[in-house]
Amino acid sequence: MNKKELGLGIGAIALGIATLVYFLNIPPKSAFYPRMISIAIILLGLVITFNAVKAMKAAPVQPEQPAAKAQISYSSVGLIVAYLFVYYFAFQFIGYTIPTFLMIIATSVTLGYKKWKILLPTAVLVSIGLYVAFTQVFNVRFPGVFF
Repeated sequence: MNKKELGLGIGAIALGIATLVYFLNIPPKSAFYPRMISIAIILLGLVITFNAVKAMKAAPVQPEQPAAKAQISYSSVGLIVAYLFVYYFAFQFIGYTIPTFLMIIATSVTLGYKKWKILLPTAVLVSIGLYVAFTQVFNVRFPGVFF
């Protein structure tokens, strides 16, 4: 597993550097947020790489064991893709917050999360929080009726 984490960390660093270089050609005012995200990706990649190297040094060398089967089936992936299509069209007509709320709930339930006391408030806070962040901080306007 540590080799995969090391690869993920190096890949994240490469992706962050590539996007940062790409956004250097964009006017500074427009590129602030993309550059910030690129730097965050680089920093997270460095953390993942550092932790993977540290774990590889600490762990004794063992032969690779077969990985456990993933719990996500093809039908779950298909359902989530269908949710994304419905979300896209609902977003165009209803707005942002309600489709996002429903998308978070539907995806979580499809992936097996069923703690409703946590799921409902989280979906509400994430959908409203992201709406406020995008409309008030980043000045992005969303189409639709609600909000």
